[in-house]
Amino acid sequence: MTALSFEEFLRLSVDLTAFEETDLLGTGMAHEYLAKVRAACGDEAVTDLLAAHRAARAEAAGVAGSHARTPLDRDVFDRALRHRIFGDDRLGPVARNVIKLWYAGMWYALPPEWTDHYGAHAAVGTSTVTAASYQEGLLWRAIGANPPGAKAPGYGSWAQPPCIEERYLKGARR
Repeated sequence: MTALSFEEFLRLSVDLTAFEETDLLGTGMAHEYLAKVRAACGDEAVTDLLAAHRAARAEAAGVAGSHARTPLDRDVFDRALRHRIFGDDRLGPVARNVIKLWYAGMWYALPPEWTDHYGAHAAVGTSTVTAASYQEGLLWRAIGANPPGAKAPGYGSWAQPPCIEERYLKGARR
């Protein structure tokens, strides 16, 4: 995969997770996650997922084939994502797994129907990506907590409940 593919994967991940690019890059997991998706689904599925995402962005921006980060009509974009990606039997499960990968730091096995129809790849089963992927999961940032057993928050921090920041709630309502 090229640097452009990595950038497209990152842009897809921003749109799927509602986190900023700097947040995703700050996890240090972006390259590993792209490699995991490629190993689990194959290059062709990843290429098609990125192309469908690019088309959805272009549709919402009103510019065919646009790679630019132009302002999007969010309603049009949400419909385009549902139609082009989440409603697709092949791309939908992969996109949902990309979301879970970023939030939980785990790659979950694709449905058996997916592997029966599109083929099993080397990393098709449920697995962790790296030892750090659990600690870097977006789940912890989204709820304002630290991962249990890792990244100790400091003495007494447990006395207050986690606080979900408003910006994440807005992203979840998309």
